[in-house]
Amino acid sequence: MSDDIPIIFAEDILSTDRKTPVAVFLSAASTSQMQQYATGGWRVLAAPGFKSSIEIDLAKVPASICGEDDPANCTLLSCEVTLLPNDAGARISRWKPTVVKFNSAFYDVADATALASSLANMGYTVLGAHWRDDNSFAIRSLTNINHISAFPAPEWDRMSLIGIRDPARAEGLVKIARLYVGEEKRIADLRVANALRNDHIARLEEALAVHQDSEVFKLRRS
Repeated sequence: MSDDIPIIFAEDILSTDRKTPVAVFLSAASTSQMQQYATGGWRVLAAPGFKSSIEIDLAKVPASICGEDDPANCTLLSCEVTLLPNDAGARISRWKPTVVKFNSAFYDVADATALASSLANMGYTVLGAHWRDDNSFAIRSLTNINHISAFPAPEWDRMSLIGIRDPARAEGLVKIARLYVGEEKRIADLRVANALRNDHIARLEEALAVHQDSEVFKLRRS
């Protein structure tokens, strides 16, 4: 499950520019996070000073470290909020990405209002990507991608931020995301149901093993 996939879909569906889209990462949480853009046919770059919470082999993405001027007018700029550099705002102003994505869900962010306001002040339409993991098995599922104003009391620790420079493109992404999130919810429900089924089977097997051991013990005593 990913809140990046609707961005990739939107580029395919909404873009009139047939140039190869470019995803630039200031930081990343995993190889797969970057790889999904490469799989979608994007050129993937790691910005100078790139950081990651785990070791990432850029060659496996594939991605390369770019120069400071290479990301100008890039399609996407992505960053983990826990690894947000002090010059992120300056880079956004200089590079003018079509989409800015701050991955903040599940990072125990108490309040991202200032971050959302900063994007809005730079001329971006701000969307929120809301996640849940409150089922019995903490399976994460994307529940909504919509204008940040659609979340009157945002759960900031379950929310990532997406800024889009073109308001019309933002509306298109919201519509695409609505279809994608519907499928994601069905998949999440199936995953939870399957986990419940497997847990129930495991409990029955454990009970059966205990019963069989008890019966063997009785036979040995007799």
